[in-house]
Amino acid sequence: MNSTIAIVVFVVGLIGSIMVHEWGHFITARRFGMRADRFFLGFGPTLWSTQVGETEYGVKALPLGGFVRIIGMSPLDERLPSVPAALRERIAEGAEPASALRQLLVERGTPKRMVEPIIGRFERTSAADPASLPFGEAGAALDVDTLSAVDPAMLAVEVISSEVPPSRRLGDLHHRLLRGDEGRFFSDRPAWQRAVVLAAGSALHFIQAIVIIFLGWLLVGPSVLVPVVASFADAELPDGTVIPSAAEAAGLQVGDRLLAVDSVVSEDFEQLRLAIRERPGQPTPVLVDRAGLDAPLELTITPSIYTDPMTDEQVGLLGFFPDAESRPMDADDAMYAAFVGDGSFTQMLGGTVGALGDVFGPSGIAALGRQVTGTQERQADGGISLVGAASAAGQGTEAFGPLFLFSLLASVNVFVGIFNALPLPPLDGGHLAVLGVEQAVNARRRHQGEPADFSVDPRTVAAVAVPVIVFVAVISLALVYLDITNPLTF
Repeated sequence: MNSTIAIVVFVVGLIGSIMVHEWGHFITARRFGMRADRFFLGFGPTLWSTQVGETEYGVKALPLGGFVRIIGMSPLDERLPSVPAALRERIAEGAEPASALRQLLVERGTPKRMVEPIIGRFERTSAADPASLPFGEAGAALDVDTLSAVDPAMLAVEVISSEVPPSRRLGDLHHRLLRGDEGRFFSDRPAWQRAVVLAAGSALHFIQAIVIIFLGWLLVGPSVLVPVVASFADAELPDGTVIPSAAEAAGLQVGDRLLAVDSVVSEDFEQLRLAIRERPGQPTPVLVDRAGLDAPLELTITPSIYTDPMTDEQVGLLGFFPDAESRPMDADDAMYAAFVGDGSFTQMLGGTVGALGDVFGPSGIAALGRQVTGTQERQADGGISLVGAASAAGQGTEAFGPLFLFSLLASVNVFVGIFNALPLPPLDGGHLAVLGVEQAVNARRRHQGEPADFSVDPRTVAAVAVPVIVFVAVISLALVYLDITNPLTF
């Protein structure tokens, strides 16, 4: 996979993970009966949107994230009244009744197949023609006196919307039409439901990371060195003496696969490497599989004598770099590797927690400042922006293979999941912290027989949120600046 494709895959994967995060908030809010009226990718001016039911879906100009608006999370949100109540207000303002009702039904997300039947029922009820109003058991007609006491819009909505099975009510259509936003605000729902909605985003980032790691092991697998000549390399001694590649001098070619060294027959590069190390300066028979030949080729190669700097012993050296092959795992092993060992979700989780402390701690901030001003060299283990991560996706995938891309995408999801869970407004973890404080205070109040009506002042939340936003923005801009002017290389 070349670097350009890797960058595109990374960017698309990142956008997808953001939308899955927002979908977590959206689907849990809808599941608990809350009203979520907007689901957007990006910020800024709207490029495209469409209304589906009571929710507007769309794309904005700056794909720097996404959002879902759940009504009741802002103190400025207003409750929608029932359709009959809203219709009475619009009629009082001079609107034509049937047109106003049709518009209201569409705004509340009524399926198209139900709009006209409700309008028809409303018009017949308004006309007070008992013969045209089958209602109740066996289609019994209501008499005029009964009709005069019934709100025509209420009757029309009640009859038609109640015919929809509960499993197909699209977020309880019957409730939306007859009761409006009663009980549907975020703050109306039980605390545990609000906590689930808030935590859903980070939880889905962790789930995505696990799935990505699992797929990486399953589809690509670890990279394993194989006894295939990828390239030749001369060795250089500490005194500057260059030892030419014995393998190249003996006639080995790029692409040759070593089948045996002396008496050692193996497909494992490490086993053959050890056999070569044990024969410094000794003519050694090597069996080679070469493309285009019907039978293995027998060569005699004399490994160069090289002093291992780690052990100071003299060892044999052929002077070539081995190739690497990816070996996909079966499903059981891939699932195990997703949680245990190098490159696992567990390892990423622990490493990311430590990295957050390093990057956003006092020493990390100081180091970032010195790197921006040019008084300190940039460190590979420091922070990186999404610009740098995209560049890393291209370079790393080209250098180390597709598994690097899987690992990078998983790491980004783990980072965002942990960062978003920090107990700081405006992050989801900050909202969870506010909810926890409110529940703790109200529990104490109930215990003391006081009204459990405490809520954190939004101005207090804003007083914390604004500095957090500024702090994160400054760090992010500094990292973007470094990634453009002094990018990391792989």
